[in-house]
Amino acid sequence: MAYDRPLTISRPELLHGGSDDAFRQLVHDLLTISTHMQAVRDGIGELVGLTGPQYSIVMAVAQLAGEVGVTAKDLAAHLHVSPPFVTVETGKLIRSGYLEKRSDTEDRRRVRLRLSPAGEQAIDRLTPELRDINDELFGALDATGFGRLRQLTADMVPHAQAAVAMLDPVRRRA
Repeated sequence: MAYDRPLTISRPELLHGGSDDAFRQLVHDLLTISTHMQAVRDGIGELVGLTGPQYSIVMAVAQLAGEVGVTAKDLAAHLHVSPPFVTVETGKLIRSGYLEKRSDTEDRRRVRLRLSPAGEQAIDRLTPELRDINDELFGALDATGFGRLRQLTADMVPHAQAAVAMLDPVRRRA
């Protein structure tokens, strides 16, 4: 006798014919993509002596710093991680020569982060391979699909964070 598996989602718009099979496949596909994206991030970072999260921080600083630099708080918000994590990792990146910190010209208590020349060189060295990898990774998307995916994932981030928070009471009951 086959196991009569309970539904793992109750929202009717996510069920297909009363089944959660399509939803389960989506979850498996997203997990697979996530695993591969982390492997790419870790592998690219490793090429210049960085961990995957450190590589993400360096790339985010390159994206956000502009002329004045970026604060650890803004960096943490952009990456959806905690400010203490960013503080610890940026400290390592400063000591290893990838980032520089400067006092904010308007508020001396605030620190702004920028790429160092070594950080810029590391990104420049990785860019040709990274471009090819990203072109392949996102090869299924056209401009419309890219826009939709960006919006969908941005919309899902707060729900993902809330779902993780829901685990705490479940763990306490277990």
